[in-house]
Amino acid sequence: MRRLSAMALALLLASTASAAQSSGVPVMGSSAEEPMIAESEKQLTQILVLGDAIGGGMGAGLQRVADAGVDYQVSMRFNEESGLARPEVYDWAATLPKILASNPYDVIVVMIGANDRQPIRAGETRHAFGSEGWVEAYEANVDALLDVLAASGAKVIWVSQPPMKDADYDDALKAVSALQRNRVEAHGMTFLDIRGDLLNPDGSFAETGLDEAGNTVRLRSRDGITFFKAGNNLVGRTILAAIEGDQRTALELSPGPGKSGKEQQAVQAGPQVPLFGQALVDGGSYTVSPEGVTANAILLAAGGLDPQSALKTLRNIAPQGSNAERLFKRGEVAQAPRGRTDDFSAPPPASP
Repeated sequence: MRRLSAMALALLLASTASAAQSSGVPVMGSSAEEPMIAESEKQLTQILVLGDAIGGGMGAGLQRVADAGVDYQVSMRFNEESGLARPEVYDWAATLPKILASNPYDVIVVMIGANDRQPIRAGETRHAFGSEGWVEAYEANVDALLDVLAASGAKVIWVSQPPMKDADYDDALKAVSALQRNRVEAHGMTFLDIRGDLLNPDGSFAETGLDEAGNTVRLRSRDGITFFKAGNNLVGRTILAAIEGDQRTALELSPGPGKSGKEQQAVQAGPQVPLFGQALVDGGSYTVSPEGVTANAILLAAGGLDPQSALKTLRNIAPQGSNAERLFKRGEVAQAPRGRTDDFSAPPPASP
């Protein structure tokens, strides 16, 4: 009888705990100070993304990356033709208070500026892009938006403009980003520079890169401006890392050159390119630096990647037309220079 009573009590306690969990009532876990909270009651981090056409794509990438977890709610507000040079077309500083009134946000991410390579009108005056008057007016427009962002109380992450394939357009957006960085940091906010994540190891425009699985994918469209889904996802991962305070380097997140202290030390301590040695006929040593393989390539390939991923990395960053491309992509070994000990193109010596 006692045994039946004990079993009934145990079943009652178990059913009570189960009901409490399903109803969201805290249930004491292994520690009395850490009650178990129902998944539906977790507080989500509310993220707002503001942007133009490029910023809108970035926001979509951040949404996809953030949706992989359960801690974030990402909302987007973007206008494809907007910018900060022409508030008469779309005024972000005037529009943002209405957006913020609908919902409190914990983090606001901004990428605006791809359309700002154009004149600014200040009263009756029209300032040419890059002129002294243009810079002064542009900084005032940036400050007006930053003042509204500061009043929201949210953490602000202002994202730089990405690199562009056209050199003139890229130079213009670098100037725009420099002005934005100056004003953002003056307001004590975070400026996130993503250029390095979207460049090849040699600093050139990167059309392709590596996805999370280590596969080579196309990041940018052939116009050299817009992003494919993989490119937006890559930028989204970088932004999410910044939101989380993650200190991972670009090497872990993108095909761009890593800039961690450990990597810099490795570059400085060793040769800039790998050296392959062999003995010459006279007994001396001969070393060659394979064309198209840089120090960053070797660091990427040896940075904890498995052999298959390392090979994919080398294939991805091998310059077009180089010996590295012929070796890693087509399996063709470059012919040895004439006269080197492994040059077998010379006819054998005549028999005596």
